[in-house]
Amino acid sequence: MSRHMNTGRKLSRNTSHRKALLRNLIRAVILEESITTTTPKAKETRRVVEKIITQARVGTLAARRHVHRTVRDQAALAKLFETIAPRFKTRPGGYTRMIHTSNRVGDNAPMSILELVEKSEKVAAEPADDKAAKAAAPKAEAAPKAEKAPKAEKAPKAEKAPKAPKAKKAAEAETK
Repeated sequence: MSRHMNTGRKLSRNTSHRKALLRNLIRAVILEESITTTTPKAKETRRVVEKIITQARVGTLAARRHVHRTVRDQAALAKLFETIAPRFKTRPGGYTRMIHTSNRVGDNAPMSILELVEKSEKVAAEPADDKAAKAAAPKAEAAPKAEKAPKAEKAPKAEKAPKAPKAKKAAEAETK
C-alpha cells in the first residue's frame, strides 16, 4: 500500500480522537501562546496553527468562518483575530517555534515547547517586571543584622528528693 496523498501523523489515535486532540492543542496555543507537549503532537499542531494564523491575517468574515471550523472556542477566535493576527501582519510565515526539551520521565517520550514567535506585550512584560522589581530593590540598604543578645544563664533546677522504690516503702510500712 502506498503513502501517496497521506500526509500527517496518526498519533496512535482514530480520526475523531486525533481531530479533537489537535483542536484542543490549537486552542491552547492560541490562548496560552505556549504549550509543552510531545514532539510529534507539537509538529502536527504547528502545521495547523501556521495555516490558521495565515488565514486569520486576512481578517474577513469568510476567513473567520473558515477558521471557526477548526477553532470552535469564541474566546480563542477573538484573541486570534484581534491580537495574534495583527501582530503577524507583516511576517511572511513561521509564526511558531519549537524548542526541544528533555524526554518525559515515565515513558521517555521526546517533549517540546511549541510557542508563538512574537510574544504579546502582556506575556513578555511579566518576566521583565520581575527583573525590574528585583533591580529596584536596593541591595545596599539591606537592614543590618540585629546583634544577638547574650544568652541568659539558666538557673540550676531545684534538686528533687530521690524517690524511694516501692519495695522499700512497703518494707518501711511493715516495720512501723
